[in-house]
Amino acid sequence: MIGELQRDAFRTKFARDPTFYACYPHPKFPTISITGDECALNCKHCGRRYLRHMISCPTPDVLFTTCSELAAKGARGLLLSGGYNEEGYVPFESFLDAIERVKSETGLFLNVHTGLMPAWLARELGRVGVDMASVDVIGDDETMKLVLGLERTTEDYKGVLLNLSSVVPNVVPHICIGLHAGKIKGERTALELAARGNPKALVLLVLVPTPGTEFEGVIGPSPAEVGELIAEARLKSPEVALALGCMRPRDDRRAEFELAALRSGVDRMEIPSNQTLEAARKLGLQVRRFDACCAVPMELTGALT
Repeated sequence: MIGELQRDAFRTKFARDPTFYACYPHPKFPTISITGDECALNCKHCGRRYLRHMISCPTPDVLFTTCSELAAKGARGLLLSGGYNEEGYVPFESFLDAIERVKSETGLFLNVHTGLMPAWLARELGRVGVDMASVDVIGDDETMKLVLGLERTTEDYKGVLLNLSSVVPNVVPHICIGLHAGKIKGERTALELAARGNPKALVLLVLVPTPGTEFEGVIGPSPAEVGELIAEARLKSPEVALALGCMRPRDDRRAEFELAALRSGVDRMEIPSNQTLEAARKLGLQVRRFDACCAVPMELTGALT
């Protein structure tokens, strides 16, 4: 029964740490796209729409200059992202020297969005000093084909998580609830895959039927379904920093999704509503502001707050 499951999950979270972090990435932790608004896959849930909201840095020189300017204006860290290539990963190959220079000359905390990256590129990102890798984990082969158009398997994620974990200090899996055209399919397998890597943090997202994408008209998961999966994640990995990320419905059901996550034991949430902040206080949680991406591991919050 979901109510009882959520209660157990919340008690688990509260006993470990009664702090709730409200995360605000901008302006101190902005997002950059190294591919501009280009993506070879044009995934059904995104359709390149989300790339338009990132800072475009399509060349290594532009990346270094932009990062230097952001650091001078007070940025503490960056998410380096972009569209996928035909193999399903963000093509950082030509940006490695620029990333190494950004890290050495600005000291910014660098979080890279990887995708199904080959082992050699994972090693190179570790060599140039990235601090964190955010990995979207899909737990169903059919979902990968439907949404990304890739003939890959969930086994590929095992390799990516293992490769990155050996060279990057912090690897944070991201799981989108309802990614299979709004249906729950593979999320629990994704949770199992994520847990095997013993991550310090785990981010749960919720499908948004975005206008202009192929999933515009689908019906996404309900707040109850989202709450149940988050509660399962909390109980499965009680010591992991659990977050509700930026991708989630912001319509008239926004508060329902946020409250379901809150009562299911999340530790942090990206840009929560005032209603959610008030609910957190009423539940006895200590609300703290965190000016960074919600994926940043909890032990690093003191350095970045």
